Parts: sequence; C-alpha cells; structure tokens
Amino acid sequence: MADGKRRKTIITVQHTQSEHHVNGYIGAQGNWNLTELGKEQARAIGRWLSEREHCDGSWLLYTSDLNRAFQTAEGINETLHIPEDRFISTDVIRELNLGEGNGKPREWANAHAKPWPEVYDPYFRSFEGSECDAEMWKRLEPFAKELLASEEEHILVVSHGGALGFLNSLLMGNSFEETRRWRFFGHSGGVTKFVYEEGQPVKVPYVSVYVDL
Repeated sequence: MADGKRRKTIITVQHTQSEHHVNGYIGAQGNWNLTELGKEQARAIGRWLSEREHCDGSWLLYTSDLNRAFQTAEGINETLHIPEDRFISTDVIRELNLGEGNGKPREWANAHAKPWPEVYDPYFRSFEGSECDAEMWKRLEPFAKELLASEEEHILVVSHGGALGFLNSLLMGNSFEETRRWRFFGHSGGVTKFVYEEGQPVKVPYVSVYVDL
C-alpha cells in the first residue's frame, strides 16, 4: 500500500447445502456430501469472490476436512484456481463434535439429547462423548491466532455454522466470555469478510451475505 501499512483480508465461507439439510439427519461431524444444489452454490460463490473480491490463485485457502466443507472449497476453487500447496484441509475447523449424536437422525437426536439448561452453560454436552462450547473455542483459538499472525494478506476459510460462529468471533478479537452475550450466526453458503489494518479497528464489510446463483 502507498502508506506502507500492512493490510490483511480474511473471508470465511459456511459450506453450502449439504445432504443433512434435506434428509432429516444431524450434521455435526457426520461426514455428509453436498447436494447438487450445494455444488452449484459453491461454484456461484467462487465466481462472486472472483468478481467482487478479486480472489484468485494467490490466496491461501483453509477448509475443514469434512466432505461438505471440502467440496464447497473445491467448487469455489473451480474459479479461483488456488494451487494444491495453498489449498489446506484440516480437522481443526470441523463442526462441533456431538459424540454419539454425530450424523444421527434428528428424531433419534431429539429423543436422546440431554435437555438444554435454562441458563447458558459453556460446558454443557448434548450427548455422550460430545464436545462442549468451551472445548470447541479452545480448539479454534490457536487457528484464529495463526491466521491473524500470518504474513499472508489474503486468506479464505471454508468451515461450518457452529465452528464459524466461534471463529468469526475470534477474528473480531472477542473473548470466550463474550459468547455468553452474543455470537455470529450464519446460514449455509454465507460469506463474511474481515479487513485488518495496523492501528485500526477490525472492519467487517458484510456478515453471512447470501450469493445468488
């Protein structure tokens, strides 16, 4: 930049329509694929990112290794052409682990889930073996710090609704205690942009924007 200030852009994308959105099953860490509509939505996001944000093969892309996120990233990359060594799949940004509830029918989950506490409890677990909110935050926090400390100036992250609820909060600089008051909530295919400049507040030009086909 002309003024010499370092500028970083991080764009997060919630995976597009997945089989579990239409088949009556739980997502979590169940490894569902995208629907045909979800694949079309992913390609549309890629075109939109190219046209609006000038995303291209120079960007660094991180994706959850679960199929529905990875396939969303692949669809986006049909336009961007990010090379293999900058297309990074990781289990760190997977969705909340619901233990025995992962990938189960919603009817089964409704019958077996522990009742939600009346007052928010970050250590509450819905099912046997499930991850609590505090554990998911702890899992995502080092990743967020790595993104913010990176010398990379253009980063894409493709993940899941629950995980991005926390990751987006972390990218805003929020503490875990603030999740007791508020958090990001998105939708499938939602795109959120963060802009960082030295000495300036974080800018969020848009949150979970929907991209038309």
